[in-house]
Amino acid sequence: MASDMTASGPVPAKEGVVVTSNFHESEEKNQARVDSHDASDTEEPHEDFPWTWKTVALCCGVALSFGSSFAENILGPLKSTLIKELDINNAQYGAISSATSLVNTVLPIIGGYGLDYYGVEWGSMTCSIFIFIGAIVSAAGSNQDTFSLVLAGRIIMGFGSTVIETCTSKILAHWFQHRGLGFVYGLDLSIGKLIVLIAKATAIPMRDASSFWGWSLWIPAIVCFANLLQNMFYFWWARSRPEWTHMPTGQKAKGLEKKRLREQANNQVITDTASVTSRASWTSYIPDWRVLTRVPRFFWLVVCTQILQAGVVGGFNGLNADIIRLTRGSTEQIAGYTSAVQQVIPVICAPLVGAYFDFFGHRMLFVSLTSAIWILVYCLIGFSKVNALGGMVIASFASAMNALPFIASIPLMVPNQTELGLVFGIWKAFNNCASVIVDMIAGKLQDITPGGTYERVIAFFVAVKGLEFCLGLFYGLLDRKYLGGILTLSEMKRLVLEREGKTELHIGQKPGKPFTIVGLSMLLSLVIIAWVLFIMFSI
Repeated sequence: MASDMTASGPVPAKEGVVVTSNFHESEEKNQARVDSHDASDTEEPHEDFPWTWKTVALCCGVALSFGSSFAENILGPLKSTLIKELDINNAQYGAISSATSLVNTVLPIIGGYGLDYYGVEWGSMTCSIFIFIGAIVSAAGSNQDTFSLVLAGRIIMGFGSTVIETCTSKILAHWFQHRGLGFVYGLDLSIGKLIVLIAKATAIPMRDASSFWGWSLWIPAIVCFANLLQNMFYFWWARSRPEWTHMPTGQKAKGLEKKRLREQANNQVITDTASVTSRASWTSYIPDWRVLTRVPRFFWLVVCTQILQAGVVGGFNGLNADIIRLTRGSTEQIAGYTSAVQQVIPVICAPLVGAYFDFFGHRMLFVSLTSAIWILVYCLIGFSKVNALGGMVIASFASAMNALPFIASIPLMVPNQTELGLVFGIWKAFNNCASVIVDMIAGKLQDITPGGTYERVIAFFVAVKGLEFCLGLFYGLLDRKYLGGILTLSEMKRLVLEREGKTELHIGQKPGKPFTIVGLSMLLSLVIIAWVLFIMFSI
């Protein structure tokens, strides 16, 4: 028992009184005991959930971010409209485009850990409320043609738009228990692309439906309200399931720890029992941010070397309609339809790519393959006069494979589900910092280019993706050396290893202090850069 040990071993005391010289060691041992006995405190062990429940969880999980995704992706085809109606320049449009990402330079980490500690249901409801309020404020700005109000609404929306994606990731990882995750994550990406397709294709028709251009912002606000109602249903449904189906949380683990400490206090005389009980009470409500030191080193390596990659893809997705309009002389509506083609193939291909990961593996190989396709797309759209439709069809294949290798790999890098929200939050924080920085750089590069063209912007995109091509090969080598090849293995081979008891933690799945220090320092630097650039170009 933890209370029978000191820092150097058991110390005899008079008549059953035990002196504990190091409470922190005792607390850590109690926490380990909580983790090891957590399954036994449930009603009965269950290997899997009923498919009816998994289907409901899948439908509700992938639908959580419909409203925010629709509202965010409506902006690309409306760039020239916003510049004209709000009387702003390209850099200020970049501020609007990246506003939802700005607050998510730090918030995903806090929100992700909050999901781990307090539970997904409460977190998703909070996110949906912020998204709805932000959409209303932003839409109200269109009535006044006010840049600051539109910008403020996007910032408010940002308090929920990224964290709610982490909710989806945790919900799918819980209900599918790391089985078939590639497919369900691919399906989530597929449906997300369908929402983006609808948003891009309907942006201009919504603007032109009446003399008031603001309907293109008010209709997404209505969608966000419908999404809030759907989230209420999931909250009720998930909380009404039996206790054994509920997602494990840090708060529940702390509650079990407090219970065991109380039982020990009743059975034994512990020195300074009141102090122990008091400390347990505080720790059951206050999150323990030391969990940051338990983030695996391989995850830090990946996230720190992927700094601008997601930002480049997001920047191109937001600008491709305007690039097509300038380089091909298309109308805004035709350019919007052409750019929307990029979202078509991922609707079909993303689940197939995810299923490929489940059946065959080779996740990191797709990182280099996707980068090569993006480089081809940027060159075709930005430096040639070929039909833009062909370029966007090729881009759609890259979109189907872009983020999925990483999303499907993170639960394998970080097998502890009570840390999954945190690491997804860190991943999204890095990506959102990159989105802000890339949007600002792209806007500035366009403003300083003669004629306001996109040649320098495209050259920047090509350079960044050229680096990622090399990184994908590098990740594959490190996977075999430091992760035992789990990112390369198929799901069937991994499950065989689990049944044979050969799934011990590899060095890449363990924390490392230098990796943690470098990762947190880099994240802090990116947050500062993102905020400085945002303030410079939005005021």
